[in-house]
Amino acid sequence: MKIAFIHNLPSGGGKRSAFEFVKGMTNKHKVDLFYMDPTSEEYLDLRTLVDRTIFVPGPSAKGGLGMLTSLIAARKTYKEIAKQINDGGYDLAFVMQCKVCNTPFVLNYLKIPSLYYFAEPLARCLEPHFWEKGWSSFFKIQIIKFRVLIDRINARHASLICANSLYSVENIYRFIGVYPNFCRLGIDLNLFQPKQLKREPTILSVGFLSPSKGQDFLIESVATLKERPAISFIYNSDHNNYKSYLQKLAEDNSVSISFKQMVGDDDLVKAYNSSTIVAFVSKLEPFGFVPLEAMACGTPVVGVAEAGIRETVKHGENGLLTERDPVKFGKAIQALMSDESLREAMGKNGHQYVAENWSLEKSNADIERNLHLAIQNGVDVN
Repeated sequence: MKIAFIHNLPSGGGKRSAFEFVKGMTNKHKVDLFYMDPTSEEYLDLRTLVDRTIFVPGPSAKGGLGMLTSLIAARKTYKEIAKQINDGGYDLAFVMQCKVCNTPFVLNYLKIPSLYYFAEPLARCLEPHFWEKGWSSFFKIQIIKFRVLIDRINARHASLICANSLYSVENIYRFIGVYPNFCRLGIDLNLFQPKQLKREPTILSVGFLSPSKGQDFLIESVATLKERPAISFIYNSDHNNYKSYLQKLAEDNSVSISFKQMVGDDDLVKAYNSSTIVAFVSKLEPFGFVPLEAMACGTPVVGVAEAGIRETVKHGENGLLTERDPVKFGKAIQALMSDESLREAMGKNGHQYVAENWSLEKSNADIERNLHLAIQNGVDVN
């Protein structure tokens, strides 16, 4: 079939999933890429995979009142993209999220079947860990509530919505009113694999530096230990100079930390393979690639037992899960740091678990099935 692929994702897990989706679909289908921001292709460039690229200039993500004004420009851009798709002889539009409006307006204007891969509803930004102090936060929340309504309206125009975890399925239904299909993501096991490197006595944390990612909790947990392993943070961007806050917190608690920004895949795999454990402490993260990437590399994971990680890390088998309590989390860290045989057993279990349940082959099979279901849903509606 001929597929139009539309996204405006930042670097991170969402873009990695987009890259793997497109790579998988091009084995069977003709895929054209529609995009509105060239910076979106600086990380895992989809233009290297597709048959044709169509660039339609659009707005960038903005803060403050720009969160509203940029919506107007985004709506105009997506209307033009939809027109080109409707006139382009496509069988299906595969839509992913947008840095500007979360759920793209393009879904409102498409006259062909559409599959919307919905990682998380904008309503997640109303969770307490996204709040900031002061009147500015109050007004920001009111703007977000308005944008949440638009998010809901846009998403409901999709022929089929797919989600990355059972937790996401529930959340999307709760906020959008439509039950999506669970459609698993996959890990490239040719890239993320054990390398037999020397393990350094460090904890690795990968992700955007932000209060919602819980890096402060990790520092506080390590601070509860007498022997405190160093923490290595790999990140793509820094929210409101959160890095400085983490540095001050670590200094006050005598915890050694280091930072590396925007490392390539080879260096990321090396980091997974040379760390003793990987910590995943994001708050209510809908899915999270990091635990699966770590396990694929044979590295055990310590995580907080909430949201999507409960579907990938099996406590006592391929990692350890605790409540969001620094003392309990610290004890879990210590248990793995001090027991090499336990780490080796969990590392082997983790790699096998990912290979059996979260391979690209299984993800591509899920996608293929849902592509045809989206077309059927679109035909039924029309």
